[in-house]
Amino acid sequence: MKGSNPFTVSTRPSSSPRRRRSSATRASGWPSTTSSEYAQHAPDMMVPLVAGSTERIRVGVAGMLLKLHSPLRVAKAFRLLESLFPGRIDLGVGGGEAAPDVVAALRDGGPPLAEVREAHAQRTVHLLSLMRGEVAPAFQPLGTPAPPFWMLGLSRPETARLAAEHGASFGFSLAHAQSKDDPSIAARYLDAFRSNRWLARPELVVAVSGLCAETEEEARALAVEHVGNAAPHLSVVGNPEQCRQKLEAIAHRYQTDELVFHDRAPDSASRLRCYRLLSAALGLTTSALPLQQTA
Repeated sequence: MKGSNPFTVSTRPSSSPRRRRSSATRASGWPSTTSSEYAQHAPDMMVPLVAGSTERIRVGVAGMLLKLHSPLRVAKAFRLLESLFPGRIDLGVGGGEAAPDVVAALRDGGPPLAEVREAHAQRTVHLLSLMRGEVAPAFQPLGTPAPPFWMLGLSRPETARLAAEHGASFGFSLAHAQSKDDPSIAARYLDAFRSNRWLARPELVVAVSGLCAETEEEARALAVEHVGNAAPHLSVVGNPEQCRQKLEAIAHRYQTDELVFHDRAPDSASRLRCYRLLSAALGLTTSALPLQQTA
């Protein structure tokens, strides 16, 4: 998820083709793109489609809901993706869940969900060990490095402590309704991080949610059109200069040089315009991609 510029783009389903959106992301200078399992329940299937239609941007999942999947299956999928697109894949793992009918279908008669919830930390560490090749089985092709592994949290310090203890990257979300704006959680991770041969220094990313438009009034109207109200977790809403200032302030407060921006645009045209405006405000490389939606 690292790049010469610290801002990444979060994608989600829309009426526009994902391939065209990926091209727009690349052309606007964004260094990476992520997909979420909350929005669609096979994000690992979207990763190769996006990576295969681009050449340089990083592509990741933020995140795989480990309560719904076998750690072994996730490890095999992402080790394979890293071998196909070396140096361009990120794996984020979260503790969230989906709607009850989706949970039941994806788990397909597995152990009781209460047991899986109780063992989430252990399952996360097991997945990390599988990704790092510390436990059997070994994955083909042998020698393929594992992609960066991000433990994701949003309101409590447990995930930050787990990531620090096991020397993994940590993603903190301000983009959920239940998120807690608490830089001390990120600070605990940075202070307690244990370096290892896979990650010498702590890596922290903070996810934010909002929308950028030509004017603050338009941005707020579009965001409310999408979420239904002026939700407090929309932390970055405004014109390009306002959004730039808010992003830089969040990065400073959380002591991070990397943010993920999750747009709350109601349609594809306003979404692409949002990223073009942000790209210009942040000094990212842009091309002559038109702002309006094309067929």
